[in-house]
Amino acid sequence: MDEDKIKELKDEYIDHMMNPRNYGKIATPDAFGIGKNPFNNELVNMHLKVKDNIIEDVKFECIGCMSTVVTGSIFTDMIIGESLEEAEDVATEFIKNLDNAPIEQRACGEMVAKAFLASYENYKHRTSGSDEESFTMEISSDCYVDDEEQK
Repeated sequence: MDEDKIKELKDEYIDHMMNPRNYGKIATPDAFGIGKNPFNNELVNMHLKVKDNIIEDVKFECIGCMSTVVTGSIFTDMIIGESLEEAEDVATEFIKNLDNAPIEQRACGEMVAKAFLASYENYKHRTSGSDEESFTMEISSDCYVDDEEQK
């Protein structure tokens, strides 16, 4: 990767860190999902507003590290205006690509993607007549790295 591309990516990361997009909640969402880390109780809440199968608005909140905030900001920017199915594809691909991320950041990305997938599942339940308030999905591995794993 050339130096200009690396600088561009660093600048984008810093921008999302300093000015997170879509952080907060929607007062009356059409869907509400939670991505949860069962190892340390960090979580990401995601609210969706959907019209004609298109994500009109998305907001997230988290109890997590700065990487979770940045990932949530970037991810939610990616899915606004997309169909639910397209956003599901983004989340699925996002999770697949986490294998290439540092172990400390995998849990952050997975929590964000799982929060979306949980909100999509909640949306399907609600549109099928359920009065389910939210849906939760847990991530598969923790971000904690002990000294032995780093060697």
